[in-house]
This record gives sequence, C-alpha cells and structure tokens, in this order.
Amino acid sequence: MDLRIPRIAIVGANGYGLHHRHNIEPKRRAGALELVGLCDTAEIVESPDIPVGDTPVFDDYQRLLEATDPHIVIIATPPPTHLPIASAAMRHGADVYLEKPPVASLDEYELLYDVMVETGRAVQVGFQALGSHAFNALREAMEIGRLGTLEAVGVAGSWQRPDSYYRRSPWAGKREANGTLIADGALANPFAHASQEALAIAGDWPLDGEIELERLRCREGIEVDDTAVWRGVNKGGVSVTVAVTLCGERKLEGDIYVRGTEGEAWFEYPTDRLRLPGEDEPKQYGRTDLLDNLMLHRQRGVGLISGLRRAKTFTRVLERVLNDPVPRLVDEAHLKRVGDDPVTLLDGADAAVEAAARSGKLFSELSLPWG
Repeated sequence: MDLRIPRIAIVGANGYGLHHRHNIEPKRRAGALELVGLCDTAEIVESPDIPVGDTPVFDDYQRLLEATDPHIVIIATPPPTHLPIASAAMRHGADVYLEKPPVASLDEYELLYDVMVETGRAVQVGFQALGSHAFNALREAMEIGRLGTLEAVGVAGSWQRPDSYYRRSPWAGKREANGTLIADGALANPFAHASQEALAIAGDWPLDGEIELERLRCREGIEVDDTAVWRGVNKGGVSVTVAVTLCGERKLEGDIYVRGTEGEAWFEYPTDRLRLPGEDEPKQYGRTDLLDNLMLHRQRGVGLISGLRRAKTFTRVLERVLNDPVPRLVDEAHLKRVGDDPVTLLDGADAAVEAAARSGKLFSELSLPWG
C-alpha cells in the first residue's frame, strides 16, 4: 500500500484529456492528489475551470516521466500510442489509467499485460460504465437467481454524429494511417462501452467460436462503420449481440436487454438506470469514479473495477472489427441529411438496432431494406 498523496500526470491533456482535467481539478483543490504534469503535442487548452497555473507542461511523455516522477499516469492519446506510452509509464514505476480502447489487437494486449506483470504496476482501463452501481445491482440479482439461467445479453445504441465529427482529428473516420489500423467507427469508439458492458454482464467469459459482424457506412467519405452489429456466444453459453448506429432519428442512450430463463432486466448503461424483474419503473443508481478506485487500489489495496485483465475479450472483438474490410456503403435511397452541420440519418436505423438487440439477430436476418 502507498499512503502518499498521489502524484498524477496526464499524457494527452487536450481532447478527451479535458474530461480528466475537469474530473481531477476538484480533487486537486481538496488536496486528494497533486497534478504534477501535463503533456500534449499541441498547445494546452486552458480555462478558468481547469487552469494550468504552475503545473509543468511537456510535449514529450518521456521528458514528463523523467521530470515529474508521477505515481499515476492518465493516458488519453490516440489508441495507436497507448502501448508505448503505458509501457514507459509502468517501467518508470507509475500505475496507469488508460483510456479505451486500451490496445487494438491481442498481440498488443499480451505485450502490455507482460509489462504489467513484469513491473507489478496496475492498469485501469477507462470503461467508466463498469463503475456503475446499477451494473453491480444487476450482477447481484443475476447471482441470486432473479433472472434464472442467463441466456442472452443484447445492446442497442442509436446516436447522431454530424459531418464535423469526422473532421475532429486527422485519423477520424479512417480505417488506417501509416499502416496502423485506427480504432474509430461506431463499434470501436463511441460504442466501445456497449461491447465491454455486454461482455461483463454476460459473465466476463471469453467468446467461444466465431464473432459474426456486419458493418455499414452511410457516408462515402469515411472508411469505418457508423452502423454495425456483432454477435458471439461466450464459453458460459450466453449469446451477446451489440447493435449500434450513429445515424438514428430516435436516440437510444445504450439499452441493454438481459434475458434469463426466469425473467428479463433492462439497463441503460450511460445513465445508470436499471429495471429488474418485477419492477415497473427503472431505478436510478450512481457510479464509482475509476480514478478514485485506482487511487484506493494504491492506498488500501481495493480491487480494480476495470483492470486490464477484464479488457481481453473486448480486445478480441475490437481486433475483429479493425481487421474487417471497409464497410459496405448504404444506398442513398435509404438516407437523408439534415442540419447546417449535416447529420446523415438511415431509415429505421434506431428500430433496427433495438430489434437486433432484443432478438439477438443480425441486420441481415431482420428483413431490412438496407440490411
């Protein structure tokens, strides 16, 4: 155990790193941690809520590690950089909070896992929804038999993204860059949580056999999926289906349908709302912050909520997605574009992902005009 006030550094202090800076600032002001360094290749974004102040700023993570000697390094950089940065941080003696997806392949996963074992450091992966108290309540209900024997878990997500979303970075919407596969697209990026949450609810088992996958794109200018479904069966015999779109007219935050032999549950993972068998209305739950959990792991030996071990099966799904060819382009007859920063809508996409999640079927099995 390490009872010292944690010294924390952030590599990737802009972009999603801004979320981490907002999360850290009240903890820093309360004296729960020290922010000892910020690193980014671009000029650090600053605002009154997250002042840089006298925090040292770097444009090279090796220099940051040498100069600040952090206890915890938060890594919020593009996924292809995760393995070298996380490995360097652990070898320097730091624990790591690694944004999702942690790595893009099982080979990279094994390399990162080996460094974790070699150094004895901890790796928390940024699947925040695993910290949901609703998730814990659902697993407890399953363990005491309220759903009977678990048979299937299905996830439906329907969001929208405008054209500007695919201009947010040089790699956005790309399948690869300089020979490196890019973890973008609906399944790999915004809905990565959907796959991880489904796998965890289904029991954290490895998948058994083939991962079935159907990926579509509704914009000619991208090379990744904006609408997709995957299905697999884990070694516990539970079917897992994840169906998502960024082209839906109706928003589904992230609906998880959990079916057992004795009952069904519904869980909206982004909002921590849960309805168990016999309940008429969902209940609202809170969640545990993953950085707080990592700090308690250091200080008191509390178990990690989203440790690297838990991300291995997710990484297998991600590897399957990234190695798939460029998705099929949907015919314009099924699309419409709305707004000044245009959003592309796919006819019936929201209903399709919901039907896939509830039934455990792929798009091609639902008699969809574009499926």
